[in-house]
Amino acid sequence: MTATAPAALATTKKIGAPIIEVRDAGKSFFVNQKTLTVFRNLSYSIREGSFLSIVGPSGCGKSTLLKLIAGLDAPTSGEIRFEGRKVTGPAEGMIYVFQQYTKSIFPWRTVIENIDFGLQSHKKLPRNQARERCMEYIRLVGLEGYENHFPYQLSGGMQQRVVIARALICEPRVLLMDEPFSAVDALTRAILQELILKIWDTIPVTILFVTHDVEEAVFLSSHIFSLTKAPATIHEDVDIDLAWPRDPVKTRAEPRFTEIRQKLFASIFLQEKGDAPGNH
Repeated sequence: MTATAPAALATTKKIGAPIIEVRDAGKSFFVNQKTLTVFRNLSYSIREGSFLSIVGPSGCGKSTLLKLIAGLDAPTSGEIRFEGRKVTGPAEGMIYVFQQYTKSIFPWRTVIENIDFGLQSHKKLPRNQARERCMEYIRLVGLEGYENHFPYQLSGGMQQRVVIARALICEPRVLLMDEPFSAVDALTRAILQELILKIWDTIPVTILFVTHDVEEAVFLSSHIFSLTKAPATIHEDVDIDLAWPRDPVKTRAEPRFTEIRQKLFASIFLQEKGDAPGNH
């Protein structure tokens, strides 16, 4: 199955050939002397430059799938390929942004020092060049003026911006985000959603975004797929044909937005209740 882009996106973002391929992937865990199969024979491809969100019922394996793609875990069967090469561990060119940003930010480093850590792990630059590069990304995520602040002096949303900037300064081809905005309040979440779309439209990056929030997925994505309950398959595969750029208020008021959101929500809700096909 191939994640493609709606025609409306062509005016703002070029979608390329498949950059990630999942080939007959399966994942099982041995828990309490029983084998738990999260998914089996899962196949799809993700195109370069797309913004793909993964939704589905609780416990369906969304985060597990993201970790397999990132090389943080290995499939039990099948394989994951990134730029044509089999993923056997964390791959250069893919950066994972975790849900709990407070555990990935360094509290003893300032904003610019946190971001510089990402840069130095990617490429060594002279001090003056490194600082200017860090400042570029600080401006990109809207933290100019806070570069010398420590994390305890920042709000949760600002700390998450630091984590995003540190990931982006490594110039990843693919940014993997596991419910990155779930720990912030609703208004901050909307601001961060708008920010990540700006970043996606500004720099050449493919984004894979796991969320339990269907509305968030519809607002952000060029494409969504919804997983069934475990053992998971792709239950819905949806091009999001909403106009670009997306507006946090106006886009959500569009009838087409409501239509897509309701369809996906109903599908997931019925699966949670056990009333939809593909649960067994």
